[in-house]
Amino acid sequence: MTDDNEIKLSRTRTWGGLATEPSYGPGPAQGDYHRDLGNPGEYPYTRGAYPHMYRSRMWTLRHIVGYGAPEDTRDGIEKARAAGATGINVVVDTLTQQAIDPDHPAFSAEVGLEGCSIPTLRDAERLLAGIDITQQDIAWHSTILTYPMVAALAVKQALPLDKLQGSNMPDHLSLALSGWGTALLPPKMAQRITADCVEYSVKYSPRWALGMPQAYDLRERGLTPAGEIAVGMAIVNRLIDDLKQRGMPVDRVAPSLAWVSTSDIDFFEEIAKFRALRRIWARTMKERHGATDHRSMRLRIACHTAGKSLTYQQPLNNLARASIQTMAALLGGVQSVETCTYDEPICIPTPEARDLAIRTQQILAHEVGAARTADPLGGSYYIEALTDQVEAEALKMLAEIEAIGLLKAIEDHTIEAMMDRHGLEIQREMAAKERVVVGVNEFVQADARTPRRFTFDPGHTQEHLRRFAELKRSRDQSALKNKLQSLYTATVNDHNTHGPMIEAFVADATIAEIWGAVRVAYGHSYDPFRVLQAPGYFASNVP
Repeated sequence: MTDDNEIKLSRTRTWGGLATEPSYGPGPAQGDYHRDLGNPGEYPYTRGAYPHMYRSRMWTLRHIVGYGAPEDTRDGIEKARAAGATGINVVVDTLTQQAIDPDHPAFSAEVGLEGCSIPTLRDAERLLAGIDITQQDIAWHSTILTYPMVAALAVKQALPLDKLQGSNMPDHLSLALSGWGTALLPPKMAQRITADCVEYSVKYSPRWALGMPQAYDLRERGLTPAGEIAVGMAIVNRLIDDLKQRGMPVDRVAPSLAWVSTSDIDFFEEIAKFRALRRIWARTMKERHGATDHRSMRLRIACHTAGKSLTYQQPLNNLARASIQTMAALLGGVQSVETCTYDEPICIPTPEARDLAIRTQQILAHEVGAARTADPLGGSYYIEALTDQVEAEALKMLAEIEAIGLLKAIEDHTIEAMMDRHGLEIQREMAAKERVVVGVNEFVQADARTPRRFTFDPGHTQEHLRRFAELKRSRDQSALKNKLQSLYTATVNDHNTHGPMIEAFVADATIAEIWGAVRVAYGHSYDPFRVLQAPGYFASNVP
């Protein structure tokens, strides 16, 4: 048995597998400071996106909320605002995220369990009642149909689309890679809808931010820090190339994008990753895509601490993990942070855990001094060497992916195989205790107690289902049919799908009906699980 007081280094490689030296000093070739680093706020932005970083503008302290029916999550939003959150991130349930209606016979028991159920525009109205969506920054942890639903709410409320504020993560390819598979999200269809969303929102809602790529889920699925950059840049490069073909230059698109990242447990490697990522982004936008606008080259990063690093065993240890990961994100220079709660491996976060996550960021900002200066670890021999290592490994992996072709590498499971190899290596290392996770494979406590679980009133969910059924019966079926057929026609004719999607939401179409119309237009089954049949007016087009 291991003595709990024993401290012995378990590994000398980084968590992502990069070799490290016993100590670091000046390298044989220090490189050119202005070419490779630059001052904070200057190309290539290695040292930070802005000159004074958090001294001039604090990062957005984000709070994540989402459970049950819209009224449940609205209650969570109000509590988060009262606790001091400056940005709200709404998580939708698995069914909403996959564009499956809550009355689907195979999944009705899942409604509202891991996020908020929002299958119609009426539900978005309930969630956001009294909130001005041209003023309040609501970030949506969702991909499919999010922007058109919020845009439809603006249309219904006679608010100008060009004033719409908020963000979502329209990276459909990352969903296909992070566990959904190609049956739920065929890559060609996924890429088309991503391009449609980015094109439409950039044209009509320039204040709407786009979380592209959604690299957080890619890391959770099984990528190293270098792999996150490689796969994420492959997705971004393909998007920008596609939009160029539509007549949208990089300087029209890139300023609206924000990298959705994670901050995992290897403190120094994550800081190096953020620095390498900004440098690769800046050089790629300028040298490959021809950007001339500094806003295109200056990457913004939205960060969430690593859910996969949290453990069910000894969950209070997760407070330390989340604090360290948050500090790594801040020292790495991100623009917004969500800090995981210690009880996420056990349940939907409790109010106490959510408050602690917010307090963690406030302590780092006001007591620890993490916001005091830009790039505080810049110039560290170790950080600079690690930044170069992460960059070199990422560029090598990116070249390999793009040599195959991004969509082909998804379709033939090349990228998923890369993730699986990394996951298997982690399992092997943990079994051999080459990778120690405290409380899991070392320093285990047999009598560790589980904290209390979050609970909420399921009665709201039942009422939500009743309202949903009533809406489907009472809406104008003729108008609904016309709007869905318009969406189908736009998809088939390779027109942008998002205008028709917005109109369909206003006509009270559900997420499954709207997404089903797109699937049928692409020759796929209306219901990806092949339980439900397409409406009669699509029947002749269903495989």
